Amino acid sequence: MSPFYIHVFSMTTGLLAMTAGVGVARFLRQKRWWLNIHRTAGITGAVCLSTGFAAAVVMVSQSGGGQFDIPHAWLGLTTVLCAVTAPTLGHLQFKIRSKIQQLRLWHRRTGYAALLLTLLSALSGLVVAGIV
Repeated sequence: MSPFYIHVFSMTTGLLAMTAGVGVARFLRQKRWWLNIHRTAGITGAVCLSTGFAAAVVMVSQSGGGQFDIPHAWLGLTTVLCAVTAPTLGHLQFKIRSKIQQLRLWHRRTGYAALLLTLLSALSGLVVAGIV
């Protein structure tokens, strides 16, 4: 499979997983199972976005272009960093109990930022691909 299709599939899957993670945390918190689904969706989103980013690096390398020549690449890198940071902070809030309030606040902020950046990255990717 070509790196382009891996990139598109991974990024789309990551976007859907992150949307599910935020949605579960926002609207289904009263359910006993919400945290397991939220955690799984967040980690899945981060892994998928990281895979998509790696596929993009391979795709650009094969084409002979510069890795960060366009804003979409920088936006994608920032998105992946946020997407990996959010679940990390979520996990740390259970490990570092003395900092739970600060970690929870930054977990939420980076989670929302990751979702917003993922949407913006997808839109900029559609522009780069000439679809929009």
